[in-house]
Amino acid sequence: MSDDVKRMADLLKSGATMLSDVCPNCGSPLFKVKGEIFCAKCNKPVVYARATGPQATVSASMLLESVEQTVIGKISETNELLKLEKDPERLSAYSNLVFGWLSMLEKLRNLKETFNQS
Repeated sequence: MSDDVKRMADLLKSGATMLSDVCPNCGSPLFKVKGEIFCAKCNKPVVYARATGPQATVSASMLLESVEQTVIGKISETNELLKLEKDPERLSAYSNLVFGWLSMLEKLRNLKETFNQS
């Protein structure tokens, strides 16, 4: 198991919450640990900031579609690992990741539906 996946599994085991947001640097799921947002892959805290200047605009639907495709790819990658894995702890870690990504996928699709109805 990669160090990143192990770190994520350890965070979940210690009571951290996997968020639907992803790290702006690496795209991995973010975790809430004792009230702070943390990227397990970058091994750094993540701070949300408000934009103060002009920004390039990306349509919400394009952004949601891009994130959805990334999440589907991650689910697929983890599924391949699950097929080969025999170790119960690793199976649990991979299963937790898939569950988190499926939850994220459901939220993304609900958001897309909300935007389409507007």
